[in-house]
Amino acid sequence: MRLRVDQKLFLTYLVVIAMVVVALTLGVGALLRRHLTGLMATDVQRELALATSLYDMRRAAPPDDVADWLGALSGRRVTLIGPDGGVLGDSELPADSAHQLENHASRPEVRTALAGGVGRAVRMSTSVRIDHLYLARRTPDGRVLRLAVPLHEVRRMVVRVQRGIFSVGMLALALTGVLSFGFSRAVTHRLRRMAGVARAMAGGDLALRARSGEQDELGAMADALDTLASELQRRLRQLEGERAEMQVLIDAMAEAVIAVDAEGRVQRANPAAQRIFSLPPDPRGLLPREVARREEFADLVRHALRGQSMPPRELTHDGRNLLATAQPLPSGGSVMVFLDVSELRRLEDVRRDFVANASHELKTPLTAIRGYAETLLDPDLPAELRGQFTQTVKANADRLQRIVEDLLDLSRIESGGWRVEPEIVSITELAAEAWAGVQEGVRIKSARFSAQVPHECEFVWADPSALRQIFSNLFGNSLRYISEGGSVDLHARCGAGTAIEISVRDDGSGIPSAHLPRIFERFYRADTARSRAEGGTGLGLSIVRHLVEAHGGRVEAESELGRGTTIRFTLPAPEDADTGGHEMEEADDDS
Repeated sequence: MRLRVDQKLFLTYLVVIAMVVVALTLGVGALLRRHLTGLMATDVQRELALATSLYDMRRAAPPDDVADWLGALSGRRVTLIGPDGGVLGDSELPADSAHQLENHASRPEVRTALAGGVGRAVRMSTSVRIDHLYLARRTPDGRVLRLAVPLHEVRRMVVRVQRGIFSVGMLALALTGVLSFGFSRAVTHRLRRMAGVARAMAGGDLALRARSGEQDELGAMADALDTLASELQRRLRQLEGERAEMQVLIDAMAEAVIAVDAEGRVQRANPAAQRIFSLPPDPRGLLPREVARREEFADLVRHALRGQSMPPRELTHDGRNLLATAQPLPSGGSVMVFLDVSELRRLEDVRRDFVANASHELKTPLTAIRGYAETLLDPDLPAELRGQFTQTVKANADRLQRIVEDLLDLSRIESGGWRVEPEIVSITELAAEAWAGVQEGVRIKSARFSAQVPHECEFVWADPSALRQIFSNLFGNSLRYISEGGSVDLHARCGAGTAIEISVRDDGSGIPSAHLPRIFERFYRADTARSRAEGGTGLGLSIVRHLVEAHGGRVEAESELGRGTTIRFTLPAPEDADTGGHEMEEADDDS
């Protein structure tokens, strides 16, 4: 049953007064019982001292006769106990039944008496089943003389006093109930009104006020409630603004943020966390094992929930390298932040591979130069060998120079030091210039070159130096793998949209299909031994890829063993290109 405030106040008054009456009744009864028992103990102690003196006069008589004699003189129950705790005589029991009583050595008053003091205890007698006051002391011959006084008179006196106190208390309770009912009704009327205002505030209606013209404490409470409502309105507007800003900030973070409660269940996850851990739009309530089935993740959550701040530690999830930190919350739970460092780790691997490969590529020509140079220092070296060794030194020095130049070009492109400066350029003109720059290779291989460029695809929007380098690298790469008398063909066609597709094809040895996905990586060679023998650096196609992608194009390769290789790439077409194309056929003898 739901009670109103005035009813609760009224009942509270009644309960308090009733408890006071009961406590007073019990307290006075206990005090009175203790006082009367103390007075009785004093009288009995004097009687015990007198009985001990009289005991010396009859100590030679049978114990039970002595107990009966002292009981008749004192009017008390007298028990005579041996040093071993056995009952020798009792004034209220027949002589032949005293020895049947249990041993009294464990009785507290007996133990005290045997120790030389005056023992005192209050308990129910096991033989006559009545509460007694026991006092005992040792006799000169080592026995214990004990007097017992029943406490039923004390109990009856205490009960009479308690009844009187309880009757007066009930009368006071009735009178107080009448007065408290009227008082509680008067007080709680205004409280009920303020409670209604408070409920409205709790429901979100902060515009309602509990204005009161009274100047008492309840009036001050109403004014405080109104002030609270106004302050709550201001604080809520401020908190809503801050919460919106914080939510936007967390959602905009590149780091994944996951907040869990004290049980480890997800309470909030920003979009980055939803993306990295493949969480649903509303991940609340998910357990750690449902977020990531990784022991490292579960261990991070366990340590955070124990209140431990976790320093940055790296863990993996779905192939990602995540740098994770955790911070416990004062109210329980924790916040975990995950930074995706996969790209950083990939770049570190690339850097290590680059340093290792560059060191290896530079070491090969340097070793050759040093070895042949030391041989050339021999004054007895024949002139013919000296000339051959000198040519070898020069060839390795040229190779070293090409490696350094390619490394510098690649570094400048990847670091952003090189910027595309596009203009309208002719494909065939730049291809012819690039072909002319590789005439030494053309002469050695007796290579042929042809270019088929339709007039509508003649021009592209590209950086001329970049396109020239693209052609030079592709032509040089083809010349290394074609046989003597082989050919290199350039084709162009207008692709989808505004892109021009250019392809360079040779009829060389081709590339195994397993190597095609990696040929645009730095220092990667499909045929390592042959590439180094031909003087390749392993950087040409990587530079081509970077230059094409810098123009917004793409590059791909097609090849088949024994049937040549085709490198195809796209470049943007100019918006207005009204210049005819032409074909160019060129043999190695005319180059």
